[in-house]
Amino acid sequence: MSAAPVAIVTGGAQGLGAAIAVTLLKKDYKVCVADIKEVEGKGFVDEQQKIFGTGKIIFSVCDVAKEADYTRTFELTLETFKKVDLLVNNAGIIFEQDPKTTIDVNLMGPIIGCQMAIKYMGRSNGGDGGIVINTASILGFLPFSKLPAYCASKHGVIGLTRCYGHPSHYEKEEILFMALCPSFVKTNILEDIKSKSLETGLDVTRRELLSPEYVSEGILKLLKDKTNGSTLLVTVKKGYQYISYQEEFKDITLE
Repeated sequence: MSAAPVAIVTGGAQGLGAAIAVTLLKKDYKVCVADIKEVEGKGFVDEQQKIFGTGKIIFSVCDVAKEADYTRTFELTLETFKKVDLLVNNAGIIFEQDPKTTIDVNLMGPIIGCQMAIKYMGRSNGGDGGIVINTASILGFLPFSKLPAYCASKHGVIGLTRCYGHPSHYEKEEILFMALCPSFVKTNILEDIKSKSLETGLDVTRRELLSPEYVSEGILKLLKDKTNGSTLLVTVKKGYQYISYQEEFKDITLE
């Protein structure tokens, strides 16, 4: 069995997902890039194989809204690298005109991903445990009137992460769940904001934008800190900052 850690990164063909994959490769991870965009994904993997070697990175076609695709991705990764240590549920879209698809990709995708991680990595199923990092957003904490479905999906991802990050799940499965929550990132999704938000032509590029590479370094911070259920906000002005519950809820528990 390979001593190198192994990661699956969904939405890894381009943008933030690609930056996360490269960041992990530089830290000696082996990576399965999972993406619905087959041409872009295979092209990206080919480029990285030239840099890091053919035995370091593979590609799997994956629609994160389909459990069968997630299953195939895990099976391929296990067949190739013999284990999975880290799942990054990163795939996401902006498409306010089709809220169902937005929720299917942005929220159901991570839900299925977490379930698959427990199935293949969880101690209760004979696995060795591991880590799941869900890509949420600053819009998982704050409202943005032009992106209601997107905001709802990212609020859901934060709730999902905090629920699975409860000690009761870790005691059973030995899987840590955490969330990466960046502000606006300089990727192609900014073009989707212009054409697929509720306000046609909406332009957020005048804001201070984060580079994908800077945001991807947040993955390394999460992996280093290993704080179960944590949500790491990434902004231009404040850098990396953990966000906890609102002060009003500190003394309230439902467990």
